[in-house]
Amino acid sequence: MTQTHVHVGPFAQLKPTVNFANRMTAFPGQYWGPRTIPDCQLLYVISGHATLTLDARQIELSPGECVFYGENSPHWIVSSETAPVTFSSIHFNWDTDSPDPVHPAYGIKNCAPETLTKSARSYSVQVDGQGDVMFPHHTSLNLETLFMQIVREYRYEEQGFAAVLRGLLTQLLVVILRHQMGGQQSPAARRKIAPALEAIRKHPHISWRTEELADLCGYHPTYFSALFKETIGDSPKHYLVLERIRKAKHLLMEIETVEAVAAKLGYTSTHYFCRNFKSITGLTPTEFRRRSFEL
Repeated sequence: MTQTHVHVGPFAQLKPTVNFANRMTAFPGQYWGPRTIPDCQLLYVISGHATLTLDARQIELSPGECVFYGENSPHWIVSSETAPVTFSSIHFNWDTDSPDPVHPAYGIKNCAPETLTKSARSYSVQVDGQGDVMFPHHTSLNLETLFMQIVREYRYEEQGFAAVLRGLLTQLLVVILRHQMGGQQSPAARRKIAPALEAIRKHPHISWRTEELADLCGYHPTYFSALFKETIGDSPKHYLVLERIRKAKHLLMEIETVEAVAAKLGYTSTHYFCRNFKSITGLTPTEFRRRSFEL
């Protein structure tokens, strides 16, 4: 059975890899598909127009628009007859150990037109302090510079290009995710919990109770907890842990002992601090500091 949703994991731990990157101008009416691909693809329109059929709908594409679709998602791209599309295209995998490109050509398959009515596979990633974020199938954003940097690195294959491609792709995905999160979050909702966010940021050493944070915002604890979770993607308690660990990373770089950092952040148990730190970063505080100085 085809998987219709993929949770790719914590974004901070992903190792995305560019498989192919190109920039081209289509001829009038040129088309790709109906087809499926073996990886994921980002397509950014530079000029002209095209129509993408995806997820049982048609999307009219204009300059400045970006579309995304993943593995085994039937789609069809048709360039305009009167204004042929110029676009940049990137094939990629979300998480692979090697940064070396694996060309997707042999995994691209034609499919029947009737499969275009099927739902496209959706993807979500976990973002610290935000929870799970859906990666958009369609967005409008100025991404041309990043796309072209990736295309140039892919074409010329200079020394270390695979590692550079991984860095640029990560940056591109972050830009799209930030834009998506900005659209998902209601500024009005964030303002409602702003006093609580400010209190946690300024005083992460305080073991804030939900009732105290709710009182700062003037809400009942039950309503406040639901609003906080909906807006931030984490419970107030977990958000406090994330803020403490963020602060701990800076303190550990100042040559403070692990015990001193734990105490400064309000932990009564160094063991509990170390457990929290490793659950968030994957490293103990001592390992984190050692590796940071080695870099």
